[in-house]
Amino acid sequence: MKEKWLSLGPAKQFIVKSVLCVALWRLLYVYILMPIRFPDKILTHVIGRGTQEFINLFSNASLKKVYCIDSRYVGEVILVRNNHSILRIGDSCNGLELMLIYAGVIALLPGTLKKKSIYISVGFVALMIANMLRCTGLEWVYEFYRPLFETTHHYLFTLVMYVLIFAGWALYINKGIDNAKR
Repeated sequence: MKEKWLSLGPAKQFIVKSVLCVALWRLLYVYILMPIRFPDKILTHVIGRGTQEFINLFSNASLKKVYCIDSRYVGEVILVRNNHSILRIGDSCNGLELMLIYAGVIALLPGTLKKKSIYISVGFVALMIANMLRCTGLEWVYEFYRPLFETTHHYLFTLVMYVLIFAGWALYINKGIDNAKR
């Protein structure tokens, strides 16, 4: 069995490991984590609060209310200005899947545990801040350029997030792996 595994080569081993990790994650998430909304509840609240702070930083009219709606399987943060809902951030927009994609690839690449931990931790923080800025940008587009909202939400800002993930991987591959070999 070990000989067969080694005969696959690094690229095929990476693909097999990736498929197994995704399958295990989906099972863990759907059957254990999603019903208790962990880590979704925490992450959605953090992204909502951070978005509120960025909107308040960049806007003249500050947001004073943030409502958190939680049910067993779904939660969302609703940002309110002047008693009007201006943005809803649901669990599906909290960036969890993006962070897992980012971390999963780095975890499967060669390198020391210390380097991987640093790149994953810094990447998580960067992706969370980027997601807060994305949500802030979406609120701005919705308020001032509403016809462009769907396009920016589903394509432009999504592309930006994936470019950031790719940049993190490229940085790790160029710096993390090189340094790990020394």
